[in-house]
Amino acid sequence: MRGDNGFTLIELIITMAVLAIIAAMAAPSMNNLLLSQNLNKSTQTMVSVLNEARAQAVLTRQDVTVNLSIDPVSPTSDQLAKMKQKTLFGWSPSGKSALKAAVNPIVFDMTGKLSSSTADIKIEVCNEASGKKSKVITISRIGAIQRVIEGTC
Repeated sequence: MRGDNGFTLIELIITMAVLAIIAAMAAPSMNNLLLSQNLNKSTQTMVSVLNEARAQAVLTRQDVTVNLSIDPVSPTSDQLAKMKQKTLFGWSPSGKSALKAAVNPIVFDMTGKLSSSTADIKIEVCNEASGKKSKVITISRIGAIQRVIEGTC
């Protein structure tokens, strides 16, 4: 006696329906994962820019400025010249990330310390899409840069 091989049409439809239900349950989780990764990427990029600016200030023994903008903007010709000389660095949010509030330009002096502030600077990067997750970057007066807190906006 010969056995049947393969799926019947009903079995195939039921299998596809089960897979569709599983995919529908996974979609919100995947969206949250992508938003979280975008927030991580933005904060890591900011920390990298700040570390590079601090290192450049120590290396060249001159003040280096970092402009953190709320919206992506095109730099002026003067700013482009300073960027080429590595005395001006910029950061703007990517994707659904945004700064919670405007931040004054951050200036590192020739020793790597903050010369633009007498207190620690806290910068909060929020996730605009959900508005629930945020990361706080702290720059101490001596120039140490830390990503310390995960919070809510």
